[in-house]
This record gives sequence, structure tokens and C-alpha cells, in this order.
Amino acid sequence: MKFTKALLLSLALSSAANAAGPFGLEMGMSLKDIGGEAKQIAPGKYSVSSVPKPHSLFDTYIVQVAPDVGLCYIKAIGKDISTSTYGVELKSSFYNLQGKLEKAYGSSKVTDMLLSGSIWNEPNDWMMGLIKKERYLFAIWDAESKATLKNNLAAIAMAAKPSSKSAGYLAVDYSFTNEEQCNSAIAAMEDDAL
Repeated sequence: MKFTKALLLSLALSSAANAAGPFGLEMGMSLKDIGGEAKQIAPGKYSVSSVPKPHSLFDTYIVQVAPDVGLCYIKAIGKDISTSTYGVELKSSFYNLQGKLEKAYGSSKVTDMLLSGSIWNEPNDWMMGLIKKERYLFAIWDAESKATLKNNLAAIAMAAKPSSKSAGYLAVDYSFTNEEQCNSAIAAMEDDAL
């Protein structure tokens, strides 16, 4: 049976779209397997124009891919969420997404803290605390949180981030079990340039 280029491309895209990992991506995929236009933003890190299974909350995807190791990390960056200085809408979006991720990956550990000594300690200072990096709201899924990670995932982290006093976004990081190997391969590539 002869395979045309179009048929092979269709099979490859279908395979990527059926991948079981986050956004249709799996550990070890090459940039070519991931698809979309890739723009290098740092050694081994690429912003990709699309993923096989996009989610409407996110508009930017960053992947880390090393030669001979493949995909080891995904960062999904959310769209801006308009919010009050109290951060109500951003916090609501955070806990809504946390619930969805807990359905998929089990329990997480949430940290919502204001650093000791911060002057941004009034309720209406919530967003300014984020901007000044004196307040943090994040959740971690890993062995310690007793998460039920699958598809070769080692950890997931989600954080609320500020864009301004009246807007913020959510970012979710997915680390695969090959991330350390990936980081070593990228560091070795960088060292070869010296």
C-alpha cells in the first residue's frame, strides 16, 4: 500500500490529537510531533502557536524539548482575567481551575500566603501584593500532595499571576518524569557552545 504525504500527515496529526497527556501532548514528543509554529525563546524552550488539544482558558503554550529526550515540560499561560483590587475574580478562576485539575489528577496542596512584613496586607491590596511578589497563590500536584499523576507526569503547578492592579492570569506548569534528563541535555548543548 502506498502512503501519500497527505495521508501520512493526516495520520501524524490524528496520532498527536489522540495523545492522552495535557493538551494532547506526551512526554518525549519532538517539536515536529507537537505541531504548530515553534519560536525558540530560550535554549530548549519554545513558544508554540498551537497544540493538538487547546483549552479556551489558555492562549500561550511553552514547551521544553531536548534532542534525543523530547518533550519534558509544558507551560500553559492563561488569558487575562479582569478583577478587582481584592482579586475576587482571579481567585475564583483559580479555585475553579483547581477543581477541574483535581478531578483529573487528584489532590493538590494550595498555598495562599502574604509574606511577613508586607505593607500590602489589607483585603483591597490583594492584587498589589501579587504585583510586588509579596503574596502568592499557587497549587501543587505531586507525590507529597498524594496526587494521582498519569501520562508520565511528575508534577503540576498552577499559580495566579498579576498583569496589572485590575487583571491577572493563571499559569499551569506540567513537568514530565524526564525533565531532569532534558535539563541535563540542554545544559550540555549550551556547554558545547563555550
